[in-house]
Amino acid sequence: MEPHTTQDKNTDFIETLLSSFEARIEKIETVFSISEAVTESSNALLNDFRNSIKELRQERVLVNSILRENLAKCGSLRKNDYDILMDDVFQLLNDKEKEAENQFYMYLENQKSMVHFLRQGILEIKNTSLDENRAKIEEFKAKLDITLKAQQQHKKQAITKFLEFQKIHKIIINNFKKLIDKDVHIFCKDIKNVKKHLIEELV
Repeated sequence: MEPHTTQDKNTDFIETLLSSFEARIEKIETVFSISEAVTESSNALLNDFRNSIKELRQERVLVNSILRENLAKCGSLRKNDYDILMDDVFQLLNDKEKEAENQFYMYLENQKSMVHFLRQGILEIKNTSLDENRAKIEEFKAKLDITLKAQQQHKKQAITKFLEFQKIHKIIINNFKKLIDKDVHIFCKDIKNVKKHLIEELV
């Protein structure tokens, strides 16, 4: 059996409120625990994302340094000239990384807003008279559905941007590794051909 998602738990909770007003006070703690779980999940996701970005950055710095050093050693291309030549390739990668970061942080900010919405909504229901509870709950449920759908869309956008960055990173690194793994000297024309191929494929 698949585990319940946060959205399923929220929906189940609202349905419980609609069918059993007597249980509404006891269920308030459930909403707060769900909102805390969302916060904890966001923090864990943030750490995972930062570690992934850091690992990818370290990998490309290492591979780039090896290639740069190899070209300089065999006299094919000075380090400064190499940096100038490859600047637009790495600028493209840096831009994609920044886009992924921005989209991810936007998703987390929306997570925080959703937690605030959950807490405020349930407090309003708690402090409303019994006669007004049904209308408040119906209103809260409608807003919650909209909020959850929007958050799912933000999550999808964040994942898409990260996968796009990851794909470009992989293409660049794989091309660099092919040059490094050659048993012969790497020449300036080799790196220029790789750059041309990368620009054509990525832009």
